[in-house]
Amino acid sequence: MSSQPIRIFLVDDNVLHAESVAAVLATSKDFQVVGCSRTASEARPLISKNAPDIILVELHMTGQSGLDLLRDLPGLSVRSRAIATAEEESREEIVEAMRLGAKGFVLKQTGPELFMKCLRKVYEGEIWLDGRFAEAVLHAFGSIQAETKGDGKSELSAREMEVIELVVQGFKNRDIAQKLFISEKTVKNHLSAIFNKLGVADRLELTLYVFEKRIFSPIVD
Repeated sequence: MSSQPIRIFLVDDNVLHAESVAAVLATSKDFQVVGCSRTASEARPLISKNAPDIILVELHMTGQSGLDLLRDLPGLSVRSRAIATAEEESREEIVEAMRLGAKGFVLKQTGPELFMKCLRKVYEGEIWLDGRFAEAVLHAFGSIQAETKGDGKSELSAREMEVIELVVQGFKNRDIAQKLFISEKTVKNHLSAIFNKLGVADRLELTLYVFEKRIFSPIVD
């Protein structure tokens, strides 16, 4: 990671939560909060001015929603990566947020350690989905084959499903290669085959495919 702190901008109309997040981030030299807004309209000019590395966007705000802000982010700061946050999980909103350019989603009640890991991973260019969703995906990957057959696409191999599981969890090709004891070139070949079979263009579209096809189910304790 760069010696410079990751610059964070908070957009949340819950002042207490925003202050709590700022306090948590202040405990690590890896992060610097460079701004905080309570509304989407207030956030826009500040984001343009500060060009933060990461923007935490609450989806359910009074007035314009976090989704409204996400639609405008590409024109406000090209370098900024957005992470959507919410107190409750909504599959449809998560998919929409990622369609609009969010690089991850994290529940507000996520613990500090996992929360800061999310920020670091997204800063490094990875996709982050809350652990609940990643775990649910792992529990239901057996249904992928049925989904692909129903769509007239080629059947995915067991190895390809393993690769997809790791992609959804945010692992890079290098990490996937190490975990599966294969070369990075082999990982790339698997990804090319997966993209072709599922009709997706990249890792983000693959992740969205997993959710849009309901290739997951709630975890039952």
